[in-house]
Amino acid sequence: MDILADTSNTFQWLEENNLLRESDALALENDELLDSLIVELHSLRHLSETILSDLEQKGQLSLNTTDQFKRLVKKVEVNLTIDTKNEKFKLVSEGITASDHVLYNIVDSIIHTLDSISINRIRKCEHQECSLYFVDTSKSGKRRWCSMELCGNRKKAAEFYARKKKK
Repeated sequence: MDILADTSNTFQWLEENNLLRESDALALENDELLDSLIVELHSLRHLSETILSDLEQKGQLSLNTTDQFKRLVKKVEVNLTIDTKNEKFKLVSEGITASDHVLYNIVDSIIHTLDSISINRIRKCEHQECSLYFVDTSKSGKRRWCSMELCGNRKKAAEFYARKKKK
């Protein structure tokens, strides 16, 4: 299911993944702002697919992909603040607008993942109807699905019923 196809699903996904501040949730009640963010998320998804494709095929990012990624990073405006919770100081980066905040967090996660995870552990789900990628954290490195509960179970159930039908 494409969560970006429906604004309520997108909003729910943003909340579930802690990508929104309280003020962002209020700002994104404006349909124009949410629609604009969804357009940005579609672009970022396409760029992420291009990044993964480059890494899979060439082992590195193409110059064009690197330039696209740099343009996106330059576009996102970020503020630095200090969080003083629990009597400790922590430097925090956050986007200026709701869109900047969401995009910054996703871009930061992409960069962190590419920096800390071996490229051969980033895989596309093997279920033919799924378009997700995942980080294979299994010990053997042979994980096939983004989620065993969803894609893995569907695939195994389909194979079971196909075998049963042949008998």
